[in-house]
Amino acid sequence: MILRYKVESDQITIKDYLSKVGLPNSLIARIRSQNGKLIVNDQQVLNYYVLSKGDLLEVILPDEDKSINVIPVKSHFEIVYEDSYFLIINKEPGLPSIPAYHHENQSLANYVMEYYYEKGIVANIHFVSRLDAPTSGLVLIAKNGYIHYLMQEIPIIKKYLLKVRGRISNREGVIEGGIFKSPGSMIKRAFTDDFINSRTSYKVLSETDDESIVEATLHTGKTHQLRVHFSHIGHPIIGDKLYGNEEGRLYLHSYYLEFVHPVTKEKMEFIAKPDDF
Repeated sequence: MILRYKVESDQITIKDYLSKVGLPNSLIARIRSQNGKLIVNDQQVLNYYVLSKGDLLEVILPDEDKSINVIPVKSHFEIVYEDSYFLIINKEPGLPSIPAYHHENQSLANYVMEYYYEKGIVANIHFVSRLDAPTSGLVLIAKNGYIHYLMQEIPIIKKYLLKVRGRISNREGVIEGGIFKSPGSMIKRAFTDDFINSRTSYKVLSETDDESIVEATLHTGKTHQLRVHFSHIGHPIIGDKLYGNEEGRLYLHSYYLEFVHPVTKEKMEFIAKPDDF
């Protein structure tokens, strides 16, 4: 990846200038130690070169180490959007995002790595948004660590569609409280009113006597947040065997993402509605 800057400061070293424009010190160090390149007005220079106003500075970032633990596996997946910086995928339900000991060859990361190899793309897998295996929908992947770093500072609007048990008395509302690891479980989370570290707003789109279709917006990103929140208010998500004692498809789908592109500064908006509810 190449970063380009039209220098607006005068008599400043490249190292200080890159810090000024917001590059993390760890990345600046990697440029120096891992064969990155610094080019000013078509001349390769060192990081203590003194810039002048109007210079064109090009920073060629070093190649990232491949995800050596991710085995490339060929499989179909739906790409919603791709550019030099991002890959946005509509993940199927039941597919883990990353490998684990019991499915080291069957995860979205495995499939993406094979896709990179097939296309000749030199990139890595940095999940900006990651979904639990049972959850379907939009997953945002940065292709390099610098873009992933930038996305930590950019607000992302995330909306989900879910089908829950019962008729919710308030058609719109906010659920907030504390989510923490449930004692005695490595996976399950619990809810408390003792503190607040999670917030969800929702509105009911349709309903019957037995179930409701809900649009939920995440304002925080705690593990299992929507599953915990709707179980807490007495309307567990259909298919949630962890929080609702049900089997089958978890009716939870990440259908909407919105953010400002960190490079082009364009507003990016993506919608992928589920096919099965």
